Amino acid sequence: MLYKFTCILIILLLSPITTVFGETQDQIQKAEELLKDTKGGERIALLKELSRLNVDKDPEKSINYAKEIVILSSENPIEKSASLYHLGNLYRRVNNYRLALDCQNQALKIRETINDLKGIASSLNNIGEIYKILNKYDEALAHLNRSLEIREKNGTQKEVAYTLNNIGSVYWLKKDYANSLGFYLKSLEIRSNLGDKTDISSSLNNLGNVYKNLNKPNKALDYYSKALQIREEIGDKNLIAFSLNDIGGIYWRLNNFNESLSYYNQSLKIRKEIGNKLYIAATLKNIGTVYKDLNELDYSLKNYNDALKIYDEINDQKEQANVFSLIGKLYESYNNFDKSLEYHKIALNLHNKIGNIKGVAYSSNSIGEILMKYYQNEKAKDYLLSAFDHANQCKDRGLQKIASENLFEYFSNLGDYKKALEYYREYSSTQYDSIIDQIGKDKITEFEANYQISKNNDEIKSLKAYTRQQSIAIYLFIAIIILAGIIGYIARKNIKIRKEATQALTEKNNQLEEINSRLKETEMTLRDLNLTKDKIFNIISNDLRTPFIDMKIMSSELLESFDQAEIEVQKDLSKNIRDLSFHTYNLVENILLWSASQSGKTKFSPRFFNVKELLDHSLTKLSEQLVEKNVKIVFNLDRTSKAYSDTSATCEVFKNLLSNAIKFSYPEGKITISAREKKYWIELEISDEGVGMSKTNLHKIFRLDNDYLALGTAQEKGAGIGLLLCKEYVEKNGGKIWADSEEGKGSSFYITIPKSDKLMGSVPKIES
Repeated sequence: MLYKFTCILIILLLSPITTVFGETQDQIQKAEELLKDTKGGERIALLKELSRLNVDKDPEKSINYAKEIVILSSENPIEKSASLYHLGNLYRRVNNYRLALDCQNQALKIRETINDLKGIASSLNNIGEIYKILNKYDEALAHLNRSLEIREKNGTQKEVAYTLNNIGSVYWLKKDYANSLGFYLKSLEIRSNLGDKTDISSSLNNLGNVYKNLNKPNKALDYYSKALQIREEIGDKNLIAFSLNDIGGIYWRLNNFNESLSYYNQSLKIRKEIGNKLYIAATLKNIGTVYKDLNELDYSLKNYNDALKIYDEINDQKEQANVFSLIGKLYESYNNFDKSLEYHKIALNLHNKIGNIKGVAYSSNSIGEILMKYYQNEKAKDYLLSAFDHANQCKDRGLQKIASENLFEYFSNLGDYKKALEYYREYSSTQYDSIIDQIGKDKITEFEANYQISKNNDEIKSLKAYTRQQSIAIYLFIAIIILAGIIGYIARKNIKIRKEATQALTEKNNQLEEINSRLKETEMTLRDLNLTKDKIFNIISNDLRTPFIDMKIMSSELLESFDQAEIEVQKDLSKNIRDLSFHTYNLVENILLWSASQSGKTKFSPRFFNVKELLDHSLTKLSEQLVEKNVKIVFNLDRTSKAYSDTSATCEVFKNLLSNAIKFSYPEGKITISAREKKYWIELEISDEGVGMSKTNLHKIFRLDNDYLALGTAQEKGAGIGLLLCKEYVEKNGGKIWADSEEGKGSSFYITIPKSDKLMGSVPKIES
């Protein structure tokens, strides 16, 4: 009685503080003061409260209080199992899965001894979740199925739905989407009957995850949107942020980057209000990836680094390693392979440190791939073999496929065809898995066609009944065959049927993949063509019309001036007409070249050429512009440097970039042309000291949908199509183009040009 009274007194002492001030440091200090003179059951109650208060503020303190509860509860099996269960959950929160598993197993053992069925089911469920995190899916399913069996007999419907959901998530991680969908739908049916909106929204979100991985983004978006609507009705900010983040991910998959950023930023805003650092970092990481795909290096790096800083603060080394890998991929996309290797190696060290087998496989493969393709370094083999071994350990078929494919390429390049064949067989086995995956996808498609969520149970029962009927028919048929004595014939027939079915399935799979690929390509092509059409119409209606109007006016004025014999006026008008003619000619030429490239009519014939000589040739076409502005050209390059690309296309790129530099330079300014030799590339930089541009405008210049146009220092006009042509030509010749600028200080444009045909696989080589 005294124990109960004291517990109530402690709660009354703490509750007003909680209501008014929240879980503050003052509240913790108050409880710690009470703890000094408290013993027995009252001490356990205070320790529980202190452990709860410190869960987010100081996890280590929370764990230490929970440890003392375990010791003080040692004489009471029910209390001890509950305290071990709680301690295991705390260890799981700090990613110490070994100790979490140990505590949960101890709790399970005690609960089995006292036949606490509800407790046994809870422990089994938690152990299954830990095994799921550790990628041990068979162990996870074994424990979760045992938990489900007990809960279906002795638990609540809410608990049954929770475990069904967990089983579905394990199948989802195993990429067994047919089973995952079935368990998620069963869970949703129970939750819909219970009317628990929070749980319903979670199930809808999980179904969205399934369809996302099945590459059905529109269906995934539908489920995510339904989940968001319910969560907004509830007003749960944390869950709203999750849904916004998931929807942002779908728009990213659909290449709708503006919508993706909008949803990610909404999620980030809410998560910053809540203050959960882990989720803030996750959203920053996603935003960084969108900016990477927008080719906005600075913004991408900033968000990745912000995420890294948070992961460092909360000591989440696994996510730190993942972000280092993303930065490595970012630098790789910009051909900075030295920097890329540096970050991939940091990620690998972290994955090794924490024992993340899947992460080790991924990072080792990334390093090996770069060393093999761009450095031809024999150390590539060690990394690729490590990737293959670790991919096999974690049984990730996607990683196994990539690793075996890379090893096949490595040994083929060495001429070791025996080894290459060995890894080709491994690669082929992963291809067989893709056929099995397609069978699963076909089952889901058929399942969807006849499946109504409101009739889940009836449909599942009818499917099971149909399966049983089919099984009985098969058994009867086999019995008749045995009696007839024609087993051998049937066996041969079965083999033939299976072989034909496999071939048909393979063909169907290839057709579906080809159709899907073509649809995606068509979608992107139509989008680009639409933007191209809009761009050309805009140029014709504005940029091309204006110079002709100006020429018409000036021509009229020139004719009138002959009556008055105004020589100076005539000279000025003639000069203006000439300048407009040059501008219009260049504009039309760029439109025609760009249109031809867009329609695939441009043929590229790469050859070796001297970079300095081609630059000189391009400058001769711009001599008049240079003389008029008295702009000085400074070369900072090796005059013997040679590159490999289509010289006509590259000359157009040089001409456009140099013309822009002159256009935005002040009179008597300076343009510097520098070239840096890389292993496989020449990196050319054209820098001016002119007007420059803002960061916002800098990110628009290479995009079809840009609306940024600027006048030169002598009011020269432009249509913005020259840089689009440069981007098209540089990339089709195997290079990259990017820019850096500061308003008022000038701009620098960079391009990379291959030094040989090694990175020009799709372009036929012409000997110089």
